[in-house]
Amino acid sequence: MSLGTLVTIVEAGVDNLIIFVVANQTYEITGNQPIPGAGSIDFVTIAKGAGFKRTFAFDRADEFEGQLDQILSEPGPTFVCVCVEPGSEDVISRGPEEEARYLQVSLADWSKQMRDVLAERDK
Repeated sequence: MSLGTLVTIVEAGVDNLIIFVVANQTYEITGNQPIPGAGSIDFVTIAKGAGFKRTFAFDRADEFEGQLDQILSEPGPTFVCVCVEPGSEDVISRGPEEEARYLQVSLADWSKQMRDVLAERDK
């Protein structure tokens, strides 16, 4: 999702959409590198600037839990940012030793397989 998507959502007038941002200030899946602006970026302010009238920010689980019913029951679009601690997992790898099937094959191999299937289908 890009920031322009937030404006598109507001302009579309949808009222049944809630965007949850789980903000840990890192690119966790690639090894926990800090995101640009880590520690100073304010996602809720960006959402408000895009036109979201319902925005929420939480840095405590009990506060989030206390307002969740309200968040889920009122019309949106709604933007919710929940701050969490960064994870500690290593960078995901790809190879036959991985348990998850989608991680056993490289992205390049998956792309080639998909192209082959689509080309075969179009014959």
